Amino acid sequence: MLVRLGDAAFPRFAAHVRIQLSDPQLVPSLLTFLREHHHVTAAQVAPQEIEVSQLGSLHAAGRRLELDLLLEVWRASHARAETRILT
Repeated sequence: MLVRLGDAAFPRFAAHVRIQLSDPQLVPSLLTFLREHHHVTAAQVAPQEIEVSQLGSLHAAGRRLELDLLLEVWRASHARAETRILT
């Protein structure tokens, strides 16, 4: 399903998503980082997975962009980290 915003089409992005990390030892660091943002809730749901919810009125594309940017910032200080958003 696509969400239309102006002339651009964005894949549907749920309010709750899971993030898979390459290294389970990095989960606590990412959880701490995400929880520093008052509109984000995050919980570990598997050894290498975190479930993230973004609170607020952003549309699906805005939530996805924000999460991508947050992950990019976090990865910048964790050179060996790889993340993948699971939908």
